[in-house]
Amino acid sequence: MQVTFYGTRGSVPVSGPSYARYGGATTCLCIETGAAAGTPTPSRVIIDCGTGLSALGRTLAGSPTSAVVLQSHFHWDHVHGFPFFSPIYRPDTTLTLLAANRGGKSFHTILREQMCAPQFPVSLERLPAAITFRELPPCGTASFGGLVIRWVEVPHPSGCTAFRVEHAGSALVFTGDVELPLVVDGRLAELAQGAGLLVADCQYFGSEYELRRGWGHSAIEHAVELGAGCAARHLVLTHHDPLHEDLALDRKLQAARSVARSRFLVDNAYDGLVLTVPAASTAAAWDHASAA
Repeated sequence: MQVTFYGTRGSVPVSGPSYARYGGATTCLCIETGAAAGTPTPSRVIIDCGTGLSALGRTLAGSPTSAVVLQSHFHWDHVHGFPFFSPIYRPDTTLTLLAANRGGKSFHTILREQMCAPQFPVSLERLPAAITFRELPPCGTASFGGLVIRWVEVPHPSGCTAFRVEHAGSALVFTGDVELPLVVDGRLAELAQGAGLLVADCQYFGSEYELRRGWGHSAIEHAVELGAGCAARHLVLTHHDPLHEDLALDRKLQAARSVARSRFLVDNAYDGLVLTVPAASTAAAWDHASAA
């Protein structure tokens, strides 16, 4: 599997010379599974519909698009790219959208309310793309051919879903927006166990987190601790604070690598980053009963 990061910023998109290297689009990842067209295994998995989804859409211009979309939660920075995803305006696009119900609202309801007058000129019902919605329970497992998706609920205001995507021996785990010190059970650690690539919320430096407890995000030490505890091969830090310019993110990465002490690879995500997802380590051990 190969993953491209189209948006790695949290809260609000940013721009300007001081953000040039890391970028300013909000959360969107695209996983290419390498599966052949026409097989039961999806060739493309999209995680979250932040403003980075618009850039992904531009790369798909003019070609039929089929994808499974995993939506972690419904905060603005994770959904407001959807109306600007150009493939939804083509009849040769097929999307299957998976998300948990939050506050009594489905993902279908969230998008319908977002794309209505006077907020947006094109309604969800008028889109020519074939879009299917699937509501997820708090924890579970789903298979699409040779692709396996597992998920658990994590602590964040109004809730959030962490996902594990597995295919052909490779495993990527996306924590979603999570305040790791508030995790009270072992489900996220089990989900992330042995991940080849762990993409983790790391919005804050430690000193910033102390002033923002309860806001739903994690700091450097929390992300590195999760990576070490689950024997991840490669930790990628994401959901960068909109106030953190490139130089601040350089310092964050240096601090994270110092805490990790070369036990595993650590990198910052940035808009346009492309990585091959490593195979899951032999430490991987998912407890299927815990997700029931």
